[in-house]
Amino acid sequence: MHLVFIRHGDPDYVKNSLTEKGFREAECLSKRVVRWKIDGLYVSPYGRAQDTAKPFLDKIECKPETLPWLKEFDYKIKDSRTKKQRGCWDWLPHEYFSEKKFFGRDSWLKTRAMKSGNISERYAEVCRGLDDVLRRYGYEREDAETPVYKCRPHLTAEEASIDKHLDAAQENFDDRNIVFVCHLGVMFAAISHLTGCSPLLLWQGFFVAPTSVTILGAEERVPGEVVFRVQQLGDVRHLHDGGEPVSASGFFGSFVEF
Repeated sequence: MHLVFIRHGDPDYVKNSLTEKGFREAECLSKRVVRWKIDGLYVSPYGRAQDTAKPFLDKIECKPETLPWLKEFDYKIKDSRTKKQRGCWDWLPHEYFSEKKFFGRDSWLKTRAMKSGNISERYAEVCRGLDDVLRRYGYEREDAETPVYKCRPHLTAEEASIDKHLDAAQENFDDRNIVFVCHLGVMFAAISHLTGCSPLLLWQGFFVAPTSVTILGAEERVPGEVVFRVQQLGDVRHLHDGGEPVSASGFFGSFVEF
């Protein structure tokens, strides 16, 4: 099985929609998405995500479901320096690297900054929501601490014992594709839950452009046990195909393409 995360198009935050460029990006994206086999489609309630999905919704058979927890992870914390409210995942370099707890899978939630905004419960909502969706498709998380999902075995123990991981063509045990149209912040929160790392590593260290496509694939090395692994991160080939420049919205600098 594959989990596909799409970031919304170039945003107009004032209107909670897309810019003119964002609508052009969404049209380019729609030409890509209509070629996919989609077995589940989930969309953020925010307008910029809804408007990103709209161009392809009438062209596919899969009906979307709007999920509240897919909204942007735009929760506030109290800044210890200014005493004002600020976003929980936007840190200046020295602020970020000086707090060693930010790098721990569990310790980041125990920092004074995250406690000031009850981020632990907000993050738990995303984790529960994602696990609820995966449960619909037969994937049950082993426990809160271990990002391993139990499922109906797709291979035997004998098949699993044969090392084929270097083969160019791999067997697709579950060809279902689950698509999420959402936001950078919540997408990285979900990926951190799936891969067992602090989301701050992703929020601070990675960028995905508007309408980019990120894919996680399920790996079943032990029969009935699955972990998810990033296969593509921030792919924007549809923008290149459509002659549309990539937006750097959300990045503090220029976006370079090679």
